Amino acid sequence: MNYPTQILKINLLPPEKLYCDFNNWSSLFTQDMQIIWEKGHCVPLNKLPTGVSDMIFPYLLLALSDYKILNKKNLSGIGLDNLLNLWFDKYSLHKNGYFQLTKNLT
Repeated sequence: MNYPTQILKINLLPPEKLYCDFNNWSSLFTQDMQIIWEKGHCVPLNKLPTGVSDMIFPYLLLALSDYKILNKKNLSGIGLDNLLNLWFDKYSLHKNGYFQLTKNLT
Protein backbone atom coordinates (compact mmCIF):
# COMPACT_ATOMS: atom_id res chain seq x y z
CA MET A 1 0.00 0.00 0.00
CA ASN A 2 1.13 3.46 -0.78
CA TYR A 3 0.44 6.17 1.77
CA PRO A 4 0.79 9.82 0.84
CA THR A 5 3.34 11.42 3.09
CA GLN A 6 3.37 15.04 4.02
CA ILE A 7 6.63 16.85 4.22
CA LEU A 8 7.03 18.46 7.61
CA LYS A 9 9.16 21.58 7.61
CA ILE A 10 10.16 23.16 10.89
CA ASN A 11 12.49 26.08 11.22
CA LEU A 12 14.42 25.57 14.47
CA LEU A 13 16.64 28.59 14.01
CA PRO A 14 15.96 31.40 16.50
CA PRO A 15 14.13 34.45 15.18
CA GLU A 16 15.96 37.77 14.96
CA LYS A 17 13.55 39.33 17.46
CA LEU A 18 11.35 37.90 20.19
CA TYR A 19 8.50 40.07 21.36
CA CYS A 20 7.02 39.74 24.82
CA ASP A 21 3.99 41.48 26.29
CA PHE A 22 5.33 41.81 29.83
CA ASN A 23 2.11 43.39 31.09
CA ASN A 24 0.13 40.38 29.93
CA TRP A 25 2.59 37.90 31.44
CA SER A 26 2.86 39.67 34.78
CA SER A 27 -0.93 39.84 35.14
CA LEU A 28 -1.18 36.11 34.40
CA PHE A 29 1.52 35.29 36.92
CA THR A 30 0.15 37.42 39.73
CA GLN A 31 -3.28 35.81 39.42
CA ASP A 32 -2.02 32.27 39.93
CA MET A 33 1.31 32.50 41.69
CA GLN A 34 0.05 32.69 45.28
CA ILE A 35 -1.90 29.46 44.80
CA ILE A 36 1.07 27.76 43.14
CA TRP A 37 3.49 28.80 45.89
CA GLU A 38 1.15 27.50 48.60
CA LYS A 39 0.22 24.22 46.88
CA GLY A 40 3.82 23.60 45.82
CA HIS A 41 5.27 24.33 49.28
CA CYS A 42 8.30 22.07 49.87
CA VAL A 43 7.82 20.30 46.53
CA PRO A 44 11.14 19.90 44.66
CA LEU A 45 11.17 21.80 41.37
CA ASN A 46 11.80 18.64 39.37
CA LYS A 47 8.69 17.03 40.93
CA LEU A 48 6.29 19.83 39.97
CA PRO A 49 3.76 19.16 37.19
CA THR A 50 4.85 20.50 33.81
CA GLY A 51 2.36 23.36 33.75
CA VAL A 52 3.46 24.52 37.19
CA SER A 53 7.13 24.21 36.22
CA ASP A 54 6.46 26.46 33.24
CA MET A 55 4.89 29.07 35.52
CA ILE A 56 7.76 28.92 38.03
CA PHE A 57 10.55 29.02 35.45
CA PRO A 58 10.62 32.83 34.91
CA TYR A 59 10.87 33.38 38.66
CA LEU A 60 13.69 30.89 38.95
CA LEU A 61 15.56 32.61 36.12
CA LEU A 62 15.13 35.98 37.82
CA ALA A 63 16.31 34.57 41.16
CA LEU A 64 19.35 32.95 39.55
CA SER A 65 20.12 36.11 37.63
CA ASP A 66 19.99 38.23 40.80
CA TYR A 67 22.16 35.71 42.64
CA LYS A 68 24.67 35.68 39.79
CA ILE A 69 24.84 39.49 39.72
CA LEU A 70 25.33 39.69 43.48
CA ASN A 71 28.11 37.09 43.28
CA LYS A 72 29.67 38.10 39.99
CA LYS A 73 33.25 37.75 41.25
CA ASN A 74 32.73 34.15 42.34
CA LEU A 75 30.52 33.17 39.42
CA SER A 76 32.50 34.82 36.64
CA GLY A 77 32.34 32.65 33.52
CA ILE A 78 29.43 30.52 34.79
CA GLY A 79 26.29 31.11 32.76
CA LEU A 80 22.70 30.98 33.93
CA ASP A 81 22.22 27.84 31.88
CA ASN A 82 24.94 26.10 33.86
CA LEU A 83 23.49 27.21 37.19
CA LEU A 84 20.09 26.04 36.06
CA ASN A 85 21.46 22.62 35.07
CA LEU A 86 23.43 22.27 38.30
CA TRP A 87 20.83 23.54 40.74
CA PHE A 88 17.38 22.84 39.31
CA ASP A 89 16.90 19.56 41.13
CA LYS A 90 18.37 20.95 44.37
CA TYR A 91 15.60 23.46 45.12
CA SER A 92 11.99 23.31 46.19
CA LEU A 93 9.30 25.95 46.45
CA HIS A 94 8.63 27.76 49.69
CA LYS A 95 5.13 29.11 50.26
CA ASN A 96 6.51 32.57 51.06
CA GLY A 97 7.65 32.94 47.47
CA TYR A 98 11.25 31.83 47.35
CA PHE A 99 13.32 28.78 46.47
CA GLN A 100 14.91 26.72 49.23
CA LEU A 101 17.36 23.84 49.22
CA THR A 102 15.62 20.50 49.47
CA LYS A 103 16.23 18.59 52.67
CA ASN A 104 17.31 15.32 51.07
CA LEU A 105 20.34 16.37 49.03
CA THR A 106 22.34 13.39 47.86
